[in-house]
Amino acid sequence: MGVDFLVTLRVGREDLEGLRSLRRGRLNDLADEHFRERIGEFFRRYPYDEWYSLNGEEFKEYKKEYNDVAPFPWQKIPDQ
Repeated sequence: MGVDFLVTLRVGREDLEGLRSLRRGRLNDLADEHFRERIGEFFRRYPYDEWYSLNGEEFKEYKKEYNDVAPFPWQKIPDQ
């Protein structure tokens, strides 16, 4: 059996308590620490620019909807 720690699901507390009868086992200590860290990453908020990964043409389209963004050096195209 495997677990994908990159996938996080929201489950209401009442619903989760109702599923107790379906428990089949527990994580070992190492997996438990890894799980706690992955869940912690879900709640951290890092500042980032969502357009940093776009190339020049993609940035040009993105800028049509969001006027107040500035391109990164790799996103500048000659006609800007």
